[in-house]
This record gives sequence, C-alpha cells and structure tokens, in this order.
Amino acid sequence: MIEMKMKLIHIILFTLTIFSVNAQQKKIDKVDKKTQEINQLIDKGVDAYNTAEYEDAENKFRKVLAKDPVNPVASYDLGLTLTETERNMEAERYFEKAGKNANDSNIKDIAYFNAGNVWLAKKKYEKAIEQYKNALRNNPADEEARYNLALAKKMLKKNNKNNKNNKKKNNKKQDKKKKDKNKNDKKKNKKDNKNKKGNKNDKDKKDKNKKNKDKNGNKNKQDKKGDKKKKQGQQGQKPKKQRSKLTPQQVKQILVGLKNKEKKTQRKIALKKLKGKGRKKKSDKDW
Repeated sequence: MIEMKMKLIHIILFTLTIFSVNAQQKKIDKVDKKTQEINQLIDKGVDAYNTAEYEDAENKFRKVLAKDPVNPVASYDLGLTLTETERNMEAERYFEKAGKNANDSNIKDIAYFNAGNVWLAKKKYEKAIEQYKNALRNNPADEEARYNLALAKKMLKKNNKNNKNNKKKNNKKQDKKKKDKNKNDKKKNKKDNKNKKGNKNDKDKKDKNKKNKDKNGNKNKQDKKGDKKKKQGQQGQKPKKQRSKLTPQQVKQILVGLKNKEKKTQRKIALKKLKGKGRKKKSDKDW
C-alpha cells in the first residue's frame, strides 16, 4: 500500500515537472519569437535607411520601440534617421535614451557623441560638453569626442566673452541714453521756464497795455463827455449883445491906449532879463 502511494506521488511530481518545463519552453519560445521579430524589424529598418527610404526606416524603428520601449539599438537608429530629415532635437532625445538604456559601452559612446553633435550645432555648448564627457566616460579612446569637447569648450568661452562685451556695450548705451534723456529733460525744463517767464511778461505787458488802453479810453470818454457838456453849456448860454459901432475918434483913442500898454509890457520884460543876468553872475561868484 505504501509502495503504491509512493509511486503515485512520483507520477504526480513527474507530471508537474513536465508541465513546468513545457511552460518555460513555451515562454522561451515566445521571447525568442519576439526577439526574432524585433531583430527582423531592425534589419529592415537599417536596409531602408541605407537606401535613403527614411520614412520607411522610421516606421520600422518605431514599431520596434512599441514592442520594446527601452531597446537601445532601435532608439539610436531612430535618432540617426531623424537627423536625415532635419528633426535634430527629436533625434537628440533618442540618442540620449539609447545611451542610458544600452549595456554596451560602444553603443553608449556613439549615442552620447551624436547627442553632443546636435547640441553643438544648436550652439548649446554647455549641453554639448556634457554629452561629449558622457561619450568619453564610456570610451576614453574616442578622439573625435575629445576633439569636439575641446571645440565646444573653446566656443563656450568665446560666447561668454562676447556676451560679456555685449552686456558692457548695452550698459554703455543705456547710460548714454539715460544721460541724453536727462540732458534733454533739463533743456526742456529750461525752455519751459523761459517760455513761462516770457508768457508771464507778455501777460503783464498785455495787462499793462490793456490798463493803459482802458485808462486812455476812459480819459477819451471823459474828454468827449466834457466836450459834449461844454458844447451843451455853450449852446445853453445866451448870446452876447452886439456892440455898437465905434467912431473913428474912439478907435484912435483905443489904438493909442494899446500902444502905451505894449511899451509898458516890453519894459517889464527888459527889466526881467537884466535881473536874470545879475542873478546868474552872483551865482557864478558863489560857486
């Protein structure tokens, strides 16, 4: 009875072992089939790339990445294909992806080197330097990467120097612009003050002229008013009675009287002149 049970256990274990081996074999076969499909797609993609059929090559490499997203060979090949259609920045992402996921140092080296070339062409020298350094870490014997690293450093130094000079130049321009603005503001303020002063003087002059005009106008009005009143007064006066005619004898007497009066007046004027001369001499002596 015990022997029968032992035989049964062996049979069960054997059966399970067979099933396990078959399952593992199927899994291996499935993996091998997937790997085989991936390798076939990569080969077809490379053939399309070599014949300049870049669209077909791109489709093949993308199909590989859909099946195996971290496949470094497909990532690198897709990056290389994208550079042929001038999509360099997209290509740089796949080069970097290939460098990170690859186990082979040669793939890492060439992937980082090409990523560095993309950044160098874009004049992003710091990023280019970083990628060339990654390439040299994986392959210190890569002389092209070393040369490009030195070139990127030189370009970065030159670029920084130019930026510094441009900054200084811009600062000088801004300072000059500021000085010119201040100078113009001062001139404007001076001109405004002058105009303001001139306007005030003009206003004062205008007010003065207006005042004089008003004064003259009032005076003229008053004069006109006076003349009008005088005229009205004269019109209101009674006319003088007309004198009676003089006899020739009376006219003669009046003429004699006028002559005598004229002589007296001339005498007074002569005396006045003499007195004036005497005062002048006295004044000269005192001085």
